[in-house]
Amino acid sequence: MFLRRHPRNLRTACQGYGMAALAAIAATTLPAHAGRPLTVDDAGVNAPGEGHVELWWEGVHHDRGAVYLAPAYAPLALPGLEMGALLARDLDGRATLQSVVAKWQWTPPPEQGCHAASSVALWHTHREPRSTLALGMIGTCIASWGAVHTNVGTLRAPDHRWLPTWGAAIESTWGAITAHVEAFGQHGGPPTYQTGALWEWTPGWQLDGVIGRRQGKTLLSLGVKRSF
Repeated sequence: MFLRRHPRNLRTACQGYGMAALAAIAATTLPAHAGRPLTVDDAGVNAPGEGHVELWWEGVHHDRGAVYLAPAYAPLALPGLEMGALLARDLDGRATLQSVVAKWQWTPPPEQGCHAASSVALWHTHREPRSTLALGMIGTCIASWGAVHTNVGTLRAPDHRWLPTWGAAIESTWGAITAHVEAFGQHGGPPTYQTGALWEWTPGWQLDGVIGRRQGKTLLSLGVKRSF
């Protein structure tokens, strides 16, 4: 899927509509959870034989929030495929979330133009009886000024409901800085609006941050990414 974040605590977030909020928080990052600091996923994948690890904190203003660890790798033998995982730990409720994700790039990225990818993810919260399945379609259009990303998908929640999800993002790069604005959500739930930026301060290393709003609450996130 494409989503990644914002549960007040993971145990509550992973029940019913809350799980969709977490996934919509998700991709990610993981790539299929979206590459940091985006929540809306882009259609890119790592080059074959390359990968990355992302570590970030996020939460609602004045809360302790949650810590996330997300490695991803693109196998040499399967160009266009990227595999990833996510481990999240809620610092308030002490709930743990794990997921595994696969993302397939259907068309290679052009210098300018559009390409597409799809993703599938399985999410599970520790001590919960059921998991959540997430399916997503991802589109990216590249222009001289930046890129536009769109996501449509669905979650099969633990109570067996199928919950449609959506997302859209615009990003632009100025030297070592890439900034973005985005919106995402699920059917029947409130949207989340975010803006953020990343800074590649040295080859292979990235710092990033996000601020957003959802249901009148301020959302914050800070992270680091190591590519290899």
